Amino acid sequence: MIKRGNKKGQVTIFIIIAVLVVAIVAIFFIFRGKAGNESSSSEASPIYTKTISCLETTTQEGAKYIALKGGYYEIPEELSLVYFTDEVPYYYINSQKTMPSLRRVERELEKYITANLDSCVGFEGFEEQGFEIKKGDLTVNVGIKGKNIHVYANYPLSIKKGEDTSLLGEFHLDIASNIEEVYYACEDILNSYSLKPGFVCLTCLEDTSDKYDVIARATPLQGRNAIWFSVSDNEEELEWRFVVEE
Repeated sequence: MIKRGNKKGQVTIFIIIAVLVVAIVAIFFIFRGKAGNESSSSEASPIYTKTISCLETTTQEGAKYIALKGGYYEIPEELSLVYFTDEVPYYYINSQKTMPSLRRVERELEKYITANLDSCVGFEGFEEQGFEIKKGDLTVNVGIKGKNIHVYANYPLSIKKGEDTSLLGEFHLDIASNIEEVYYACEDILNSYSLKPGFVCLTCLEDTSDKYDVIARATPLQGRNAIWFSVSDNEEELEWRFVVEE
């Protein structure tokens, strides 16, 4: 009698385990399907495409903008010189070199992208099409290396249209640019100038132009006790400006 009872108990336990396994597997596939709908809905495709396109455009525009301002999104007041309608920074003042580091330039470009990406994407236009978009905080990381600007944006977006909900977050791309070469050409010019302040070495400008494949120009600013430098890549798509005190 005891043995027979044990067999019945074992059968009952096996049945319970089998039911639990089936239930767990069913729940897994149900939730996996829901998660897939949230992360990969085709409804979000236009928003992803527009955002990545705007990230590229905004980065390119930002590189040109900060180059004209000597590597700054906002030039520090103590280094600012306003000449007619243009504002440029001093790279040499009070016998000190004040050129921003390349890492500082990367941070300034990050500021530009963060401030201007939304206006390019224009989420209002998508909302008029029936999208509900909730935005998280945008964070941008920029790396300038070789012939590229590496851009990574973490931009949490919750997108809903009808019954479909999608989650977007990471956007990254590499953009061809001569910004690093132009930067180091400016550094060369500054180092040469700091050896003999008040004197522009024209042969040094030529050597720098050949070395970095850029076009370098120097213009004294009458009445300002300053020299204006302009350094462009050979395509003249990127122009870097700064001034030095005579």
